[in-house]
Amino acid sequence: MSRKEIIAVILFILATVITIAGVVGVEAYRRRELYTVELTARAPEHGNWYPQEITVPLGEEVRILIRNIDTVSHGFALPDFEVAVPEIKAGQVAVVQFVANKSGTFPFLCTVWCAGRHMEMRGELIVE
Repeated sequence: MSRKEIIAVILFILATVITIAGVVGVEAYRRRELYTVELTARAPEHGNWYPQEITVPLGEEVRILIRNIDTVSHGFALPDFEVAVPEIKAGQVAVVQFVANKSGTFPFLCTVWCAGRHMEMRGELIVE
């Protein structure tokens, strides 16, 4: 390998590492602003909500990133906090934000008919 090739490989590796570190740093900075939870949507036959139980601190402003990794649309509703997303298409991400201003256990559910076992697509938000 010539000297120019070695330098090119080193620069390529350096550029890759710096890019990855930059993305991770920006995402960490964004998430520091709010209490952030990631929620994955899949039809009940393929996994349901993941996780099905989310715990957040009382009084905090909460952001939930909802990723639809399924091949069908889903919806999201957290009625006790008046939070809803009418439709999250396959492959999309929706973001909901609210203040967890009451303690207890609150149901969340899918609001778009997604599969034969759609009525099982439920989870719980626990505010402590």
